[in-house]
Formats: sequence, C-alpha cells, structure tokens
Amino acid sequence: MLYGGAGSGKSVFAAQRLIVRMMSKPLCNILVVRKVGDTNRTSTYALLRQVITRWGLYGLFDVTDLRIVCRATGNECIFKGLDDPEKIKSITGITDIVIEEATELSEEDFLQLNLRLRPAQDDPQIYLMFNPVSRANWVYRYFFEQPPPGARIVRTTYRDNRFLTDAYRQELEALQKRNPAYYRIYALGEFATLDKL
Repeated sequence: MLYGGAGSGKSVFAAQRLIVRMMSKPLCNILVVRKVGDTNRTSTYALLRQVITRWGLYGLFDVTDLRIVCRATGNECIFKGLDDPEKIKSITGITDIVIEEATELSEEDFLQLNLRLRPAQDDPQIYLMFNPVSRANWVYRYFFEQPPPGARIVRTTYRDNRFLTDAYRQELEALQKRNPAYYRIYALGEFATLDKL
C-alpha cells in the first residue's frame, strides 16, 4: 500500500514497478482499476505509457486501447473500472492488481478484486494508492486498525520526491496557512477529514 500526500511519487513508483515486473517475471498479468473506468485513460494508462516512453522501451511493448502487452514475455496490463463490477468477475489469470484512488472504492469492491487474484505462481501483489482522507473510510479500518498479514504500508510526502518543482513545493507548503485540513492530507500525507469544508 502506498499512501501519502500529493506529489509524493506514489503512482509513478507503482507504474515503474509494474513495467519492470512485466518485463522480468515469467507470468505477470496486471489489472489496473479505478472506481470509474473512464478515469484510467487520463491517469493510470497515460502514466504507464509515459514511463515506457521515458525509459525508451516503446519498441518492446504493444500499446493499444487500455491494454499494454510486453512483447518479450507476453505479460499484459489491462485497465478497468468498477462502475460495472460484473465485467471484472470474468477476468482470469491476474497476478497483480493495482487500485488507484483506493479510498473511492467500497470494501466490497476490494474484496471482489482480492477474489480475482488467482495466480499460477507465488508472489501475487495488490497495490493500493491513495491520499489519506477520513479515518471513517474502509481503507483505514481494514489496513490500519488491524493490518492483514503480509501487508506493507508505505507513507510518502512531497518531501520524498526530489523531482518536484520548487513552485509545487511552495504551493503545498502554503496550504498550512490557507487550509490546515488540506495541508495535513495533501502535504503531510496524514489522515484528516474534509467533512466540514
């Protein structure tokens, strides 16, 4: 689980890790989900394509509409939304699941995804990424009150990302005076509530 503030590199790290896994593992079929499927196109799918391009690997991958396949291994990455959960139930052979903006999902969504993870090898992985919101959210109860065995929780903030511009850093730091709740969530990566805003 990768959680924390805005600009802390959570999604970029996950995208880079997935590309490496697709190229190096004998079997690595990845399902990337968001609550609403259409949001994948401009977020997770676009980010994986950017990483492939930045690393000069475009010739090693077939990139089609919401599907990325590594030519050398045959491993693939598909992008779906949980706005139609029935379509997820028919997907087989998934070894890795990536959940972007995990706090948008329900606990039932997560449990259904966990049931889809039936790999033919060891080392199945589920990655959850999110900015912390209210402790009333199911993610806090499920992973922080009594973490499941084997869960690794990594918290990052903008201070961990050496690639941020000074202007973006200053904008996050300015939240401390402008909006303390936003500062706690988006700068410090702490659980805070936005209910009364």
